Amino acid sequence: MEELVALATSGATALVGVAMSDAWTVFKSRVGALFGLDEQAEGEAVLRELEDMRDGSRTDQQGGTATADAEGRLSGRLLDLLTEQPSLAGELRDLLTDAQTAVNNGTMVVGDQTQVSNVYNYYANPAVVPSSGRGVAAPVPRIPGPQSQYYENNWEIQRQMDEAWASCKGGRVRTVLYLYGVLGIGSSATAHHWRRRRNDELPERQLRASLGRDASGNLPDIMAILERWFRELGVPKEDVPADPESRQVFFQALTERAPLLVMLEDVVLASQVAQLMPGSSDSVVLITSNSLLPQLVATYHALPVKIPPLPPEHSRKVLVKVGRLEADAVKFAPELDRITEACGGLPLALCLAGGQLAVGYPGRIRELAVEMSTRETRLGAFGQEGELTATAMAASSYRSFVERAPVAARLYRRLGLHPTAGFHMDVVGALLPGTDESARGEALSALVVANLVERTGPETYAFQHHLIHDHALACTHADEPEAEREAALDRLLRHFMEFAERMDAALSSRYRHDPAGAYPEYAPTGPVDQQAVVAELELRRESLCRAVGVAHETRRYEVAWRLNQGMWTFFLRCGYHAAWIETAGVAYESALECGDLLAAARMRYSRGYARLDRWSRVQGDPEAAREDFEQALVLVRPEGRQQTEGERRTESSLLEGLGQLTHKEGDAERALEYLDAALRALDGIAHPRGRALIAFHTGPVYTALGRHDEAAAELTSARDQFTALPKPDYYNEARTLTRYAEARQAAGELEEALGAFGRAIRIMPQHGTDYQQAIIFHLRGKLLFEQGDRARGASDWSAAAGLFRKANSPRAQEVERHLAEETERTE
Repeated sequence: MEELVALATSGATALVGVAMSDAWTVFKSRVGALFGLDEQAEGEAVLRELEDMRDGSRTDQQGGTATADAEGRLSGRLLDLLTEQPSLAGELRDLLTDAQTAVNNGTMVVGDQTQVSNVYNYYANPAVVPSSGRGVAAPVPRIPGPQSQYYENNWEIQRQMDEAWASCKGGRVRTVLYLYGVLGIGSSATAHHWRRRRNDELPERQLRASLGRDASGNLPDIMAILERWFRELGVPKEDVPADPESRQVFFQALTERAPLLVMLEDVVLASQVAQLMPGSSDSVVLITSNSLLPQLVATYHALPVKIPPLPPEHSRKVLVKVGRLEADAVKFAPELDRITEACGGLPLALCLAGGQLAVGYPGRIRELAVEMSTRETRLGAFGQEGELTATAMAASSYRSFVERAPVAARLYRRLGLHPTAGFHMDVVGALLPGTDESARGEALSALVVANLVERTGPETYAFQHHLIHDHALACTHADEPEAEREAALDRLLRHFMEFAERMDAALSSRYRHDPAGAYPEYAPTGPVDQQAVVAELELRRESLCRAVGVAHETRRYEVAWRLNQGMWTFFLRCGYHAAWIETAGVAYESALECGDLLAAARMRYSRGYARLDRWSRVQGDPEAAREDFEQALVLVRPEGRQQTEGERRTESSLLEGLGQLTHKEGDAERALEYLDAALRALDGIAHPRGRALIAFHTGPVYTALGRHDEAAAELTSARDQFTALPKPDYYNEARTLTRYAEARQAAGELEEALGAFGRAIRIMPQHGTDYQQAIIFHLRGKLLFEQGDRARGASDWSAAAGLFRKANSPRAQEVERHLAEETERTE
């Protein structure tokens, strides 16, 4: 019955929405037929009511209580219809799906469509489409991982892992497998091979994180990893707790409901894994490390698995396979034996040696065998010097490229400049300017065949090992003329900067500090799928964040702060507060270094806003955000001259931020002073969106002060301003209507509140998320229960629970519990 109630409620809202759209003429007959199968008069009555509401809306855009009442009556009729004829549920769902598609394709009277220039440029497919942001289920997170096509032996280890997993499953405890060994021994390859071999039996949801040190020796931020994992699991950012301890508890609770496969690679310290362990006893955790970590065994009962060197016969098979030498293995047996012995059972060294042979020229196999015959030419031996062996093999491959494939050698060197070991195909063009596409493809293919680089996706690649990435960087500094090296790094970082700025222009029209005049070039001109834009940024997130640091360290200060500015909307939308705060701090220092005080103020504002949005008292966010805002204000209030327009806009934003912060802290009077000052700072400046946002934030402050009429006036003004923008902002109109409804409810104007909630519900499905729509249903349902209208209240809460569930929010259980309690109270 609950499912029918939810379907009737969402159906009523959707049908009212389509009645208000230009698609109504197409769907009118289907709506009438649905109701009129047995009773023609019923179908005609429904159509007449929807037509009357549609006609009335053309003269009264407020919609009013009539719309909310119409939704309530239509919901009741749909519920009666479905109760009598449950078989019509499928037909109603099909009708709603088709109607929603038509509405989202731009036929809504109140609809909009985000436009953008060729945002993808050469980065991705420019053929993009509008997106409503609704109805797209979060994909089940999976671990991609490279294919271990040359994997050999270690079957005894695979058997041990199988037995440990079976034992843990039998005992109903979490499986933790800890694989360790020297660098290049293949602990990650072994873990990935086991995962792929057992993939059909392992948990469907899979998460992965690298916990190794970066090029500067820093360990990754665990909170940043959790933020990414929450997003991969489809958790709305509004549900993610701000404090570290609360996030750990939340992750445990979230993962108790369904098992996970968690892969933690390159672990340095046992303490790193504490906050990343899933809660379900059916979960599986794979840990790889080059360190001895007995605490993992003591604390998590992990099975320690030491990865040994490959035996000679299996080492020989890897070398022959990688080198494509099956036909000549007997002919070159002595040479292959010498190379195999020199590699000491290290899979990474074997793959690199085989790669040289695969792309070598006549005689290379004998040369390589001679080079590896003595320690003096081998530059290292297996064991504690395994790291030197891997580097030596990469060096040998590189030397062969220098002689016979200079473009591949140049690409290898310059990829060392890339901030991460993983990279996208598009960066090759930035690193090899003036080289045609065919030559770039051949150079990249040569690196892949030589096992220096592996393909990880349709457009993504990665170095086989971080040691090889480090070696490439060393080659850049040793062999690349300084001027050429600096030019290559400059092109790479500016490539990242342009990408971030183009993507940011696609996501938001907010004010940006733009002394270079770059953003007009990215002005919206065509439709774009904003979810696809965010997905593209997700793929490059780590590279972009690290590029900010590289730009700062290499004194490309303008690039550093512009890169961070270009990720503002992405960070905010995805809830990546840890990365946002870190990169904004670097960007602030960069802006100071290049002498741009307005940029410095904007970066300080950015960091303060990140803390304001996260709001963790444990981490000192309120105090730190206030300091950032106040110090940034000093930078935009120069002495001895008038402010520029950019400084005034920034001053207004900072005062608005201080108003929001002060309101959160509970001082509404002081908050109102900040917001009034923010509005005055815009005197004489055409900034309608900024004014609308200030009014949007001012309304709730008046409500907190009990000044209800002024709250209503501010929010009504905000709504009018959002809809009057050159590109009407219907999303913020819906948010404003929701705040207006809450303000009217606080003032005791309950019918007006219900009408505003109804108008917000009608708009939000086309322009917001399922989560945001669920919030409105929940608020209206609560008000209906308080009024004694339990039937409609239950209908709204059922709809809210369904939408929260669709948004993957744990709030669904909370709403369902409240609904059950209200039902029991009624009975």
